[in-house]
Amino acid sequence: MKINFSLRSIVVFVFIGLFLGSLLFYSFFILNKLSEVRQAFSSVKLDISAMEFKDKVSENKAIEIQKKYSESLALTGMVETEARMYTGIILFIILLISISLFVLILYYLTKPLEELKNATAKIRDGDFSIHLPETGLKEMIELKVSFNNMSEELDQVQKKLLVAEKEMMWKELSRILAHEIKNPLTPIKLAIQRLEEKFVADKTKFDSIFQESAEIINQEINNLRELVQSFSNFAKINQPSFSFFDPAISIREIIRPYQHNFNVEMDLIENRRIKFDQTHFYQIITNIFQNAMDVTKENKIIKIVLKISRSYLVLQIIDQGIGIDEKDLNKIFEPYFTKKKRGTGLGLALVKRLIEANNSFIRVISEEGKGSNFEIIMEDIIEHSNN
Repeated sequence: MKINFSLRSIVVFVFIGLFLGSLLFYSFFILNKLSEVRQAFSSVKLDISAMEFKDKVSENKAIEIQKKYSESLALTGMVETEARMYTGIILFIILLISISLFVLILYYLTKPLEELKNATAKIRDGDFSIHLPETGLKEMIELKVSFNNMSEELDQVQKKLLVAEKEMMWKELSRILAHEIKNPLTPIKLAIQRLEEKFVADKTKFDSIFQESAEIINQEINNLRELVQSFSNFAKINQPSFSFFDPAISIREIIRPYQHNFNVEMDLIENRRIKFDQTHFYQIITNIFQNAMDVTKENKIIKIVLKISRSYLVLQIIDQGIGIDEKDLNKIFEPYFTKKKRGTGLGLALVKRLIEANNSFIRVISEEGKGSNFEIIMEDIIEHSNN
């Protein structure tokens, strides 16, 4: 197991090692000198037994000198022993005092670094309101002042970004809402134009189409109401209200208002079920179909196919329009990307978001000059349950 030591611990260990080494060397030097002195005393031989003295007084003095020499030699040994003991005690006390002072000084020096580390951790977590006390050494005060200035600037930038993000969200929401409202307005307009034409040209046929046109208008008004309700909560884009329904029936209801004005062929498998948000499903189909109508020339066919592929349902909306340039295929689902003169670039971006929110997938096969095939891959609930 790898052990990581902090800077403070490393400095303390290095200090203790150097300090102990220095004291031990100094102690060894002093004690070694005392030992040399004792050995020097011991090496001196003072023997008066072989000496001849002229008188008794000289002999007594010699005996007294030898006695003092022996006492000095014994005292030297005692001094050496005491010196060793006291030196050890003094060195230990000096070590404790030095370490205590060093730790206090080190704590005073490294505490601001610990405060900076904790403050940067809070900034990393998104708390830019942190403010450090501007205390300590001159260099540390300057560092803290610089840090506090940076923190205040980041706090101001974060607040500005939040305001800008909210403004951008509402702008995008308003653009998407305006774009989506246009889709139901198109069949309403077509139904009213058809009623006007029959009323002026052939009043006998007016009654026969009135009921159908009224149903189309009512249906699209309901779609508008549901759209407005869903956009009142922007989070609904990411939180679908799932229900189980037959996609073939929904597709026929969505396309019915357009069939009198456009050549639409439908090949839809019946009696299947998908788990999908119905409002999202309406938005997806109308957006893709509106794009197909915009690029399809008169008398050209728009095909809508619903088929089974393994445990999935594949919905294809195929047009015979101008197609998509290969270099633009990866960009068509990006917000605000469009080649139309009046386009907002939000339709297909919203389609992709709604499809993904409903646990489905979309892919596009297109050839410039020949048309495009938008494929939506959805889970086939019936097939899945059978498996």
